[in-house]
Amino acid sequence: MKRRDRILLALGIVVVLLVGARVALPHYIEDRVNRGLMALESYDGRVEDVDVAVWRGAYRLNGLRIVKTGSRQPAAFFYSPRIDLSVEWRSLLQGRLVARCVMWSPNVNLVRAQTEAQSQLGTEVNWADALERTFPFRFNSIVVHDGTATFLAPGIGSKDALVASNIDGQITNMTNVTQSGKETFAGFKATAIVLGDGTAAVAGSANPLARTPTFDVNLTVKGVHLPKVNPWLREYIKADAEAGDFELYTELVAAEGKFRGYAKPIMKNVDIYSSEEPEENPFKRLWEGLVDFAAEVLEDEDTEQVAARIPFRGSIKNPKAGILETVVSVLRNAFVSAFARSLEGSVSIRDVRENIGKIGDGGEEEKKDEKGA
Repeated sequence: MKRRDRILLALGIVVVLLVGARVALPHYIEDRVNRGLMALESYDGRVEDVDVAVWRGAYRLNGLRIVKTGSRQPAAFFYSPRIDLSVEWRSLLQGRLVARCVMWSPNVNLVRAQTEAQSQLGTEVNWADALERTFPFRFNSIVVHDGTATFLAPGIGSKDALVASNIDGQITNMTNVTQSGKETFAGFKATAIVLGDGTAAVAGSANPLARTPTFDVNLTVKGVHLPKVNPWLREYIKADAEAGDFELYTELVAAEGKFRGYAKPIMKNVDIYSSEEPEENPFKRLWEGLVDFAAEVLEDEDTEQVAARIPFRGSIKNPKAGILETVVSVLRNAFVSAFARSLEGSVSIRDVRENIGKIGDGGEEEKKDEKGA
């Protein structure tokens, strides 16, 4: 065989092997991902299809669905029609081999039910680790386009769920590729539409590598019409809102197993009791009158807004919990009332560290703050 023929034969073999690998790789990846999803604790999942782009070190998961096993919830815990996983080339130029994840139209359904078995909150799984098991490199950035999150609680029907739509956000520098020297080097931000006409924005930073949750979060909610949350008001304060607008401004920081922050909601033009409408239950009408009277007493005459500032602080019950789980848990349990309409910038991780000895579960400083509120 001539030398030229041997070279052509070798090239042909290489091409056949590459084509064979290209054909087999999507099936191998799909099987690997599905086996990883089925191994999740308390959850089960499956991906419909996988597309591979070998030349740019990427692949796409199509139709990824995750459900809570045994919960009998009608909606899947998570679904996304498309997730792109790839090498982050910008970081590769800096000498770090890390990955990037882009989720398109992801849908998350959170349910707090009467029992833990029926609840669907995702707290049983470390989702960052689960995501990394689907790609050979650590993730440095995660991007969300046009996402939706739904939350249900006991006594609330599915049509009255709290919904955040049009979610766009990103988490960057999760592996500290860009070393800034800051204690919380990973940044995150997101915006969303809430309850139809309201808007929400969250931004902050975190240290994903810290032994205990270490983060600084600012959350703003604007333009929520109180009548839209009447099902929740009926369930939790046994009253209806005839009119009123709601806004919320919250800052929360955590370090060394402690957290500190404040919540400053505002309710404007509140009208909870209306004597013009008939009410069959006289006790409910009496309660609504008392709630409306309290709102009138607290209302600032110049701005027509109900006012109060609620500080909160304490210890993180589960120091090994994930950052997202900790943030949601603290905010869920923090009591909110009404006050101002701008972030103060009054709390920081340095404050938490400097006051470690003073911050506890209901210590003297916490009681002092509550009296001041």
